[in-house]
Amino acid sequence: MTIPKNDLSYIGKKITVTVDRPLGSAHPRHPENIYEINYGYAEGILAGDGAEQDVYLLGIDKPVERAEAVVVAVILRTEDKEDKWVAVPEELVGSELCCKCNIEHAVDFVERYFKHTIYAKYEKTCGAVIYCDTPDGVKFFLIRNKSGHIGFPKGHIEYGESERDTALREVFEECGLSVRLDEDFRAEYTFTTLEDTIKTSVFFLGKFDISDAIKMQREEVTDEWLLDADSVMDKLNWEQDKEIFRKALEQISK
Repeated sequence: MTIPKNDLSYIGKKITVTVDRPLGSAHPRHPENIYEINYGYAEGILAGDGAEQDVYLLGIDKPVERAEAVVVAVILRTEDKEDKWVAVPEELVGSELCCKCNIEHAVDFVERYFKHTIYAKYEKTCGAVIYCDTPDGVKFFLIRNKSGHIGFPKGHIEYGESERDTALREVFEECGLSVRLDEDFRAEYTFTTLEDTIKTSVFFLGKFDISDAIKMQREEVTDEWLLDADSVMDKLNWEQDKEIFRKALEQISK
């Protein structure tokens, strides 16, 4: 089988990768370049240059000769006859490793020399249900972003961040609040975007003080509210967020 240029049809499929340039090995023509990850080809699949389809293999931190993996991204080279695939072991599909920022960093030791874009199938955003104690009881902070979505502060994970790191950064960037995250709460939902990517949204539970200064990021946020629980349920416009909020209420009531 020959894969045409700009083809994305193998994303999500299992392949067998033969590693001919293992982690730690030198590039055959440029020995000063050391492979920081395992690199090989998909057995039995030809790329646009007539050779077997090249694959970056992420998620295996030792040199290997062969591996079963799932294609999670395609590196679309703009001035080359073939594109490059990115694959991970099946158990890592959808993890932070599959996010575009982490893929870009992992393959930069080679791809910095080529004009390219990356189509990554999986996205991850992280945020928090945030609340404070007031004289009138517990209140929750909601925002509306420019798309019209009403929910909780969140945003895309960045290179090297944990889920909790991203949640704390996004709350601070969007609201100016430094929150304390509950160590025992994490909830998520997954959906398919209009761009046909699979996005997982992860939420923690964070508390702030009513006296904390709020500074909204107007480039991203158009409205904000401090509401009681019933008003939050009325305001949220995604059923997935309502389910996250129900779980957060259960945690707070423990």
